[in-house]
Amino acid sequence: MHFRGAALGLCGLLLAGGMPAAQAAYYPDPKDVDVMGPYTQDASGMVFPESVGDFKRADVISYNSERTDESATYIQDKNGKESVAITIYVYPVPLDIGSALVQSLPKDDVAGALFMLTEQLFADEEMGVLEVHRNAEILDEGITSHDERGFSQPGTLASFRYNEDFFGAVQKVRSQLHLFSMVGGKWMVKYRVTYPETVTDGAAQAIQFLRALPWTIRGMRGTTP
Repeated sequence: MHFRGAALGLCGLLLAGGMPAAQAAYYPDPKDVDVMGPYTQDASGMVFPESVGDFKRADVISYNSERTDESATYIQDKNGKESVAITIYVYPVPLDIGSALVQSLPKDDVAGALFMLTEQLFADEEMGVLEVHRNAEILDEGITSHDERGFSQPGTLASFRYNEDFFGAVQKVRSQLHLFSMVGGKWMVKYRVTYPETVTDGAAQAIQFLRALPWTIRGMRGTTP
């Protein structure tokens, strides 16, 4: 991740230029959304179905009053025991930096600037994992993608190993962070995957989930604006 410093400078430059800060009213404590059936995040158009393959939706959480920052957790059970947990978050690109980049930079510079922005946002998320799980070990980092309606959305991923209370049993787990920025022009999509290290097909099950859950975010190719 060679562009972290440049990304910080880029974000600082945009803020210094007078771009207004987001005014989302975040809850002191995230709120459960009481819902039956598929749930649609009104702000983005993303649909969180009740189930995705063998995974069942366990909750929908809203983090602010505008409902622009929300998540859904899905659990896979095997033989009556939780084996893989996946949470998907959909929230705005911080401070709408992406739109500011597109508007303020020459067209030839936008792609590189967005790449730097993505690198910085991913570094922040990765650091967040390491701060919460002090014993975490980074196993791998790399590039990933999400293919939707003939378009490949690039993203970044990291794999971790740490001790975690996974549904009542403290054990060594594997965890993954997948982050996609500028989805539909202004949204972030983040996945957190966790499974016990003893679940040997956990990574494969996660890949199946990611492929099976469609993105319905407005502004993406093939969706309404």
